[in-house]
Amino acid sequence: AADTTAELVKPNSPPVKLPANAGEATIARMDKIRYCKGPIPTADLRRELQVNMQKYAPVYRNADDLLKGKDVIDGIMKKYKDVGISDRSMVWNTDLI
Repeated sequence: AADTTAELVKPNSPPVKLPANAGEATIARMDKIRYCKGPIPTADLRRELQVNMQKYAPVYRNADDLLKGKDVIDGIMKKYKDVGISDRSMVWNTDLI
């Protein structure tokens, strides 16, 4: 990363100009997630995803498990629309990680 930065950023170069609304879409997306009121707690969804990733995409993989795992993970990700956030704070909020 440092080598790339040294190549791209020259001494005394002007700072990059950002649009006035830079980051607003990201903040809006974060707020949309932060105020979700679905029935599935983030911890449950996270745990289900973790268990299935360990089962179907471990360090030593094979094509059959990866193929099945893709379908399983796709099913889990469809549940994301029903996630609910109980902690809406912005400090050390593991629901949002």
